[in-house]
Amino acid sequence: MNIKLLIENKTNVYDVTNLLEGEVTIENSIDSSAGKMVCSIIRDGTAEFIEGNKIQFFAGEKLLFSGWIMKKSRTAEQIITVTAYDQFFYMIQNKDTYVYYNKKASELIEMIAGDYGLETGEICDSVWQIPQRIEEGQTLLDMILTALDLTQKEIGREYFFYDEGGRLTLKEKKDMITDVVLQCDGSIEDFLYTTDISENTYNGVQLFQAGRLETERLSYGVERAEEIKNWGRLFYYQRVDHRLTQYDLKSIADTLLAEKCRVKKILVLKQMAGEVILRAGNSIMVEIPKLAEISLKGMFVVERCIHRFENGSHKADLWIRMEQ
Repeated sequence: MNIKLLIENKTNVYDVTNLLEGEVTIENSIDSSAGKMVCSIIRDGTAEFIEGNKIQFFAGEKLLFSGWIMKKSRTAEQIITVTAYDQFFYMIQNKDTYVYYNKKASELIEMIAGDYGLETGEICDSVWQIPQRIEEGQTLLDMILTALDLTQKEIGREYFFYDEGGRLTLKEKKDMITDVVLQCDGSIEDFLYTTDISENTYNGVQLFQAGRLETERLSYGVERAEEIKNWGRLFYYQRVDHRLTQYDLKSIADTLLAEKCRVKKILVLKQMAGEVILRAGNSIMVEIPKLAEISLKGMFVVERCIHRFENGSHKADLWIRMEQ
């Protein structure tokens, strides 16, 4: 596959494609992390670049990554390893306070992008207006993700927010479905399927209210006996506002238990070649017969994606969201 790597330093644009050494990796995910590219460049004395310079990576005609150099490491052989991040880096690093009324998540994105000089691309209409919201001392990205989460809970639509070639983009889940089909017929070279109850898994919830800082009393508890028998006692503890009613406490505890009382399932499709169009948020068809205790077949969301380029070849590792 033809690739191209450009670095912009003030008025100079350097094509450093022929100076690449080893693998180029490009990573993106649907969580609150920035898109990331790591590559190694041979220092030739001509291409000069520093932290903060813009860097772009093309695969074929597709601009796969556009961001800024944030870190450089140099070896004795004068090979410089570059780490770059997309616009999400600035949205994570910057905190602010916003108070807004009757505003859609999509409108919030446009407002924050305008205030901070961030480039936007396709921003779909997220439909629902958030009546009122106070975000104090939060990262810009957390504010937006909160707005999208509130929208999903209210109208049942899931949206994915990401940087697409240097432009902030918002799309609904249904608009990110692809016709890619991955099967154990050569399109998947290998996979890793992991089940886990060691991280953020609980079979009981205890909520505590405190009327005074030095005193505390149990307000509400809920548990699942069968999972306690199977896993041992794993209780989630949280202090809550003393003004909450028993109805509020029950709602919070039931929601927490529904989210956390589960076996975490992780599926990574390894070394799948040729699908440079894929990114986190895309839905793909996956078919793996007799996968552990299940037989997997259906549409699944890509949670995380790492593209790897080296010596003209391209492969990708895909983390698949296992729907609960």
